Amino acid sequence: MTTDLWLPQGVTSHRSSSAGNNAETGGSVVQHIFQVHDSVTDKRHKFVILADDDTSQAHLEDMVSSAVDRWFREVRAKNHKPAPTTEQRKEIGAILNNIRDHRIKRSESSNNRIYYKGLRR
Repeated sequence: MTTDLWLPQGVTSHRSSSAGNNAETGGSVVQHIFQVHDSVTDKRHKFVILADDDTSQAHLEDMVSSAVDRWFREVRAKNHKPAPTTEQRKEIGAILNNIRDHRIKRSESSNNRIYYKGLRR
């Protein structure tokens, strides 16, 4: 069992426990549980990595780092949207004002329409 693992930033090791024996080789399988925290999105996630007796420490560290990188990409792509800039806020405000104006015009109309389609030929 490896105890001194290099872990990427934001990853903490929870525990390691025996998960059973490998059916092919008969060696023991160790279950390593880690928790990762993304400071950008403030999300946390626990993940498990299984390692045989013959798995080297370097290979286990590589598996941890690749799992963390994949999780960071997925979480940041799905859940993180940057805050709008002042220019974007002004544009959003103008759009909302336009929507309100059109809603008022539609409510003043007798048939809730502002624009009429032209005659078909």
